[in-house]
Amino acid sequence: MNLVGRKARKAFEQKIDTKIKNKVLNKYAELLGNEKKLILKQNLKDANYARKIGIKYNLINRLLINETKLKDIQNSIIKIAKLKDPVGNTLEKWKRPNGLNISKISIPIGVIGVIYESRPNVTSDVASLCFKSGNPVILKGGSEAINTNRILAKIFRKALKVNKVDENFIQFIDTKQRRVVDIMLSGMKKYIDVIIPRGGKNLVKRVQDLSSVPIIGHLEGLCHTYVDKDANLTMAKKSCL
Repeated sequence: MNLVGRKARKAFEQKIDTKIKNKVLNKYAELLGNEKKLILKQNLKDANYARKIGIKYNLINRLLINETKLKDIQNSIIKIAKLKDPVGNTLEKWKRPNGLNISKISIPIGVIGVIYESRPNVTSDVASLCFKSGNPVILKGGSEAINTNRILAKIFRKALKVNKVDENFIQFIDTKQRRVVDIMLSGMKKYIDVIIPRGGKNLVKRVQDLSSVPIIGHLEGLCHTYVDKDANLTMAKKSCL
């Protein structure tokens, strides 16, 4: 795990311009289409294993990738490539009374660790978003999707290599051992700048309780709005939006 951290830090030293970022992302989307049969084969392995160990139907459904879902994954990556590069933008500028000009410019966060559960599309989405924003990422997905996550990460690394970018911008922790999560949370402070948990309440709480690394996370909250039939709908719409 320390080696993973060192590789991520080294990758962070490579500054990548927007054109290269977009070339990598578009290549990734293309390679996913080229490797469709292999991806679906690996996903079937995960689904069969999940059924064998008695995982609930709704969780297996989250795990599954078919041709339509794979196309959605490719489209998401293409959309990310089209987004404005969030790095190097002048957010504010001002002049001090002594004549000193000051600018606030957006930069990457650093190395991001993402811990997530059964949805394998998180692998491609998170990897693409982190790369677009200039942040190397260490991915630890759920064990039930390990074969799918492995191939999705491997294909991204291929897209990086083709474009002469350090493959270690994207690293996938290829093990089912749960203790690696504890190492990420409490033993990699000098390598990981922020941890993002992506999953259910138990996962997020565990990360919040154990992490010595700063966290971007959520735990509980409502995401629904009830609008009474007698409410002012114009006002309600503005509030919801």
